[in-house]
Amino acid sequence: MSWTAVSLSPPSWTGLVVVLTVLAPNVLLLGFPPRGAPTTPPRPGVMWVGAERVGQVACVGLLVASRPGWASGAGWAWAVGACVTAYLALWIRYLARGRAFALLYAPLGPLPVPMAVLPVVAFGLTALWVGSAWACLAVVVLAAGHLRTAVVVARVTRMHVRARGRWSRPRPTGRT
Repeated sequence: MSWTAVSLSPPSWTGLVVVLTVLAPNVLLLGFPPRGAPTTPPRPGVMWVGAERVGQVACVGLLVASRPGWASGAGWAWAVGACVTAYLALWIRYLARGRAFALLYAPLGPLPVPMAVLPVVAFGLTALWVGSAWACLAVVVLAAGHLRTAVVVARVTRMHVRARGRWSRPRPTGRT
């Protein structure tokens, strides 16, 4: 097993496709913003938000810049595909159930914040797939910040939902 180096040319098509597929649904928030967001913004802490941002930038850059590595085969594609498909299904749930803010942080089975866990797992599997030790390290930084931040927001959101008495279907506001 040998880890690959980061290269400036050509990009890793595997990394680029996974990154774009995971990040693309976030553009939906611009045209279809969530409804029923907590009035008090959660405060996960500067260190966690910083780790999240550094991890996001490093993951995107390193996954795209890494040359394809040692781990080839359909198994990796299936594993990454399963994570990405589940993540996209959660975006469909968000749109189909009225764009409730709480749905962005709603649990799914044993996953307390699946819309945070699934992209991190997809990035981690992709880092292993392309064989980039640096990308694996970036995923660890991303996981620390992104998952902690998501858990804090999920807690505040659940308290907000309990206080308002509903979970996934906000009242129509007359705005779209």
